[in-house]
Amino acid sequence: LPDRAPQECGSDDLTGCDLFTMRTIVGFDPAAPSPLWMQRRLVACGMRPVSLAVDVTNYVMLEWGQPLHAFDYDALVKRAVGKAPAITVRPANPGEKLVTLDGQERTLGAENLVIADAAGPIALAGVMGGRETEVTDATTTILLEAASFDAVSVRKTARQFNLFSESSTRYSKGVHPEVVPLAAKRATQLFQQHAGAEV
Repeated sequence: LPDRAPQECGSDDLTGCDLFTMRTIVGFDPAAPSPLWMQRRLVACGMRPVSLAVDVTNYVMLEWGQPLHAFDYDALVKRAVGKAPAITVRPANPGEKLVTLDGQERTLGAENLVIADAAGPIALAGVMGGRETEVTDATTTILLEAASFDAVSVRKTARQFNLFSESSTRYSKGVHPEVVPLAAKRATQLFQQHAGAEV
């Protein structure tokens, strides 16, 4: 749906990001529950089911080894003052700040790779998303990110902020770019089947 897509999506840092993709998932039903089979498999792998949006990204990460991140599209539009967001991957500007999903404010430097819009960072690339653009119980449009980030960059940032997530652990060991579109397609399929969404 071109009218709902980000204005641009790319990388300003070719050494830190081999491939960066985003898909717009519209008509997402935030009240739709995760299927029981998915919840059981997540629990069996030591992960706690949270919501369909989070569970799908976690499940596909376990299934394909490819971390994914879901952004609230409408939150991004709000940051862009009503316009379609322009998303890039770049080194952080020294002194930029980001409140991550754990509620902690992080002061960033040029050594930290970020996903950003025109208003600033929205995620620490490969490590953790930002609080302001997280998916909530009111989210009906998701911007799904799948990417291949530099393993060394992710490892250094995770160590700097002591953020050793499932995502950063996998990126730190290297994620092959060819898996990126396959995992995004799988997550898209699950969103269509269980949340009535369109892409």
